Amino acid sequence: PRYNDFKNSLDELKTLTDNFAETPSIANYDLLHEKWVESYKKWQYIEMFNIGKAEEIMFYNKVNTYPANSVRINSNIDENKTDLSNPNDWPAQGFPGIDYMIHGIESSKQAIIDKYNSESKYGIYLKTIVNDMSTNTNIVIDDWETYKASFITSIDNTATSSFNMLINDFVFYFEKGLRTNKIGIPAGRWSDTPLPDRVEAYYSSKNSIEDISKILALESRKASEDLFLGRSSNGDLGPSYKSYLDYLETDLGSTLVSKLEAAKISLNDLDTNFINQINTNNTKMLLAFDALQTIVVNLKTDMLSNFNIAVDYVDADGD
Repeated sequence: PRYNDFKNSLDELKTLTDNFAETPSIANYDLLHEKWVESYKKWQYIEMFNIGKAEEIMFYNKVNTYPANSVRINSNIDENKTDLSNPNDWPAQGFPGIDYMIHGIESSKQAIIDKYNSESKYGIYLKTIVNDMSTNTNIVIDDWETYKASFITSIDNTATSSFNMLINDFVFYFEKGLRTNKIGIPAGRWSDTPLPDRVEAYYSSKNSIEDISKILALESRKASEDLFLGRSSNGDLGPSYKSYLDYLETDLGSTLVSKLEAAKISLNDLDTNFINQINTNNTKMLLAFDALQTIVVNLKTDMLSNFNIAVDYVDADGD
């Protein structure tokens, strides 16, 4: 359901991209930007499902590798490149690539629109990015129709069993996708100085189009909470990691619920623009990191131990 929700939004984004590329205008730009934000938010709910065909085609790498590589993008545009299958093109496509293409190629909305009107190669590349996202999304969804039967019937506890892969991908997403990428790296947790240019949706914030780095971080936290609680997109609750922990008669599930709420409060306390937050009071970013880190420990060590599941990815953070 989350994938289908994302696909529907992406289909609309593709239509609006075509409209803007063909007729660059303020009205078409605004519609494209709004749908980019909506689709980016929906992406936060499926990036954690890096299983099956998604893992095989490196789906999340192609959709959300940031920061965008502006040098690579400009080179691709000049070369009229439409094949973005090379891993070096991961940061030249996806949502970060769109971010640069509609927020970063010039410093103002009107200047960006003027560039699309004067040079058709920008519209061609923007359409290439969105077309690839749409194609890859359809590949993953179509494959699920044949993959889901074996996925559902997999009940073993092995490195390739469904539950093992699903929970490891969830923990990886929370640790790397949310804690590390959205907060830790921009806040300079592992560098000598903060790196505000590493925030998600950097160009939209930098050029004051719209601040969504905080919005995406909060959406990611909610997506993680929804999966942990077994909460569907319409709010219904079903079997979950939380209910499994409760069945095992541990209070870890309740502890994690409290900590997820504390992380929400900590993220909400940040500036709407993460670039401003880092530059004016980076301590708050580091406090948000700490709130997420305590959850990582509970998920990665305590929950996996309760489930008798081993971590299947390498952690080089030293934490």
